[in-house]
Amino acid sequence: MALNSIELENFRTEIKKASEDLKLNELIFQTEWIFDFPTQSLNIGEAMLQDSYNIAVGWDGYGIEDLNILEQQGFLKKIFETEKDPITLEQIIKYVII
Repeated sequence: MALNSIELENFRTEIKKASEDLKLNELIFQTEWIFDFPTQSLNIGEAMLQDSYNIAVGWDGYGIEDLNILEQQGFLKKIFETEKDPITLEQIIKYVII
């Protein structure tokens, strides 16, 4: 489910805040299976953003489509992407926060 415009702006604000706090500008989106459930995470450096910042997760949380919108708006620039594994569904996408 994609975030609405207010949620998307809050998402952008939290990513920017984390980047400034951590003094890093690389955002890593990762999908993987943990305990037979698909999960996704956003990291800057070693920090998992949803643990320390107000990042919505789960059914009402962010998704790849929201990151794509932020990229289209010029907030993020994709610098690396793996193919999504058809069996494990693991994927890594790296962005630079502009």
